[in-house]
Amino acid sequence: MDFLNSLWLPIVASASAAWIASALAWMVIGHHKRDWKEIPNEQEFIAVVKRMGIAPGSYGFPEFRRLAGMSKAGKQAKWDEMQKSPIGLLRVWGPIHMGRNMLLTLVVTLVVSLLIGYLGWQALPHGTAAGEARPEFAKSMQVLGTAGILAYCFAGLQNDIWFQRSIREIVTGLIDGVVCGLLTGAVFAWLWPA
Repeated sequence: MDFLNSLWLPIVASASAAWIASALAWMVIGHHKRDWKEIPNEQEFIAVVKRMGIAPGSYGFPEFRRLAGMSKAGKQAKWDEMQKSPIGLLRVWGPIHMGRNMLLTLVVTLVVSLLIGYLGWQALPHGTAAGEARPEFAKSMQVLGTAGILAYCFAGLQNDIWFQRSIREIVTGLIDGVVCGLLTGAVFAWLWPA
């Protein structure tokens, strides 16, 4: 845990920078405003959800677990039938607690920066061993920025593919991830201990 003594400032600063960039992307820049489509006849849809008493949670329809225990032919017939009807996910939220969500997002960026700091401590010279010098800014930026981009871009990409997010949503998310990753790398490179 020696790295924490030396890297606490870049960890906190890079996490804060990524958190602020993310908040700006969602609340100021506005490129995520078109991430969701409007439901036709929204009031009727909301009334149906209320009437059904659907509690907050994630729901898939039709229920794919119905295929369990069926014969291969039965599964294929049911699968073919399911493919002809609407298939999707419904996520019903409970009350939104903005402060709590912002705090938890900051915790995520802190954990990401902590792990990136640990990786950098293991991969880059940090001036504590005899004869080791501080790495060049460009080298630190290359290693730690790459780690940041990996963390912020690719963590959810598999879900994006499986749950059919639009190309636009995926691209805007990747842009946000690259910005947060590069900010993380730049802050670490700037504040890397001598």
